[in-house]
Amino acid sequence: MSEQSGIGASFPAEWKEMKDLETGRQLTQLTSAKGASYPLYYFVPSITKDGRYLIFHSERSGWVQLYRLDLTSGAIVQLTDGRTSRSGWGIWCERRLRGIYNHLSTLDTAHNEVFYFQDDEIRATHVETIENRLVAKLPPGRIPMGQTAFSNDGSLFAFIHADEKKFNQMLDERDAAFAMRVSSTSLEMFRELGGDITLGVIDTKTGSYREVITTDYLFHHVLFLDDQTLLINHPKGCHGMWTVDLSGKNIRNLRPHTAPGAHNAQICHQVLTKNGILYEANHRGEDGHKIYIGRYQPETDSFEEVLLPVGGYIHVGSDPLGEFTFIEVASGTHEIRSVHFPRDPAKFNTRLLRTLGPVKENQRNHAHPFLTPDRKSMIFTDLSENGYNQIYRMDVSDLTSLEEYW
Repeated sequence: MSEQSGIGASFPAEWKEMKDLETGRQLTQLTSAKGASYPLYYFVPSITKDGRYLIFHSERSGWVQLYRLDLTSGAIVQLTDGRTSRSGWGIWCERRLRGIYNHLSTLDTAHNEVFYFQDDEIRATHVETIENRLVAKLPPGRIPMGQTAFSNDGSLFAFIHADEKKFNQMLDERDAAFAMRVSSTSLEMFRELGGDITLGVIDTKTGSYREVITTDYLFHHVLFLDDQTLLINHPKGCHGMWTVDLSGKNIRNLRPHTAPGAHNAQICHQVLTKNGILYEANHRGEDGHKIYIGRYQPETDSFEEVLLPVGGYIHVGSDPLGEFTFIEVASGTHEIRSVHFPRDPAKFNTRLLRTLGPVKENQRNHAHPFLTPDRKSMIFTDLSENGYNQIYRMDVSDLTSLEEYW
């Protein structure tokens, strides 16, 4: 545990240069402290628009806090000092953490502020000045429970919240049943047990709040598709993605698994790009588990997708331009692979970029790969030699300009 703590505490560079022994790719291990480190959830940016700072979680102090890492020098500065108990992302990650609510923070690249939750507060720290402010308080009796997002101009902050007492009671009951092995209820089924789940938005200048929509089931990711439309995972009763406008109207289910050409496969993860929404979709049937990678175009309500030649658990990687296609694959091994020539059956293939440490269900252990703004490097999380997950940067500059993807 570090002797330094508190907003503004500084730490020297921890990075280590190395080469991947299998692929020969140049790697930099960016963090090395005795504690798990991982970026913001990969649906949203973790790097400032100018490419200088990486914003990440670290548990080095014994509390989950946010830090900035200078990608030119490696220097690290602490951005938060939350002391919330039971602050882990309880649905899909380790619930028994403390500090700020992990996985729920978002970087406003328009104003260089990172928003986060501690107790009943929504707070912000400016990445450069380290100025910290209270943005707003959660509605009384509510708890944050889903990933968040900013509008493109940073004027609106969207977040998901639930009834705190009811939500924690459901999680307590689920955890007890799992521990006693008296219930076969999966995490997927648990999503349908939720109620009174609300999507709200806050004006980032005034702190004023308005409710967009409340449902009787859990959803847990939100993004701004455009300035008036929110993109959400998942619809009731299945995986997928749907949209609602800021008034709470015009709800649409995008590329449902029952659509012609959707192979009855349900979307699990998707990333917004300037070239449509890239996603992976799963179909489990009598003929086994099939995984498709696809691209949805909101303007035309159309999509195209192909069957991946790999199995297991897939995360589609995040390239904001939508030009370089790569995936995290967890099957017999845990890997990051690039996807080449998906439109040409004769050439279609995937190629190994990195073999990762053993995969775990815990979200803090997923690679969640994404590109840096300069498109020269890929950022991901992997198990390090000291036994903790750390953040790595890998050179992929030879791949990002190839015309072998979508």
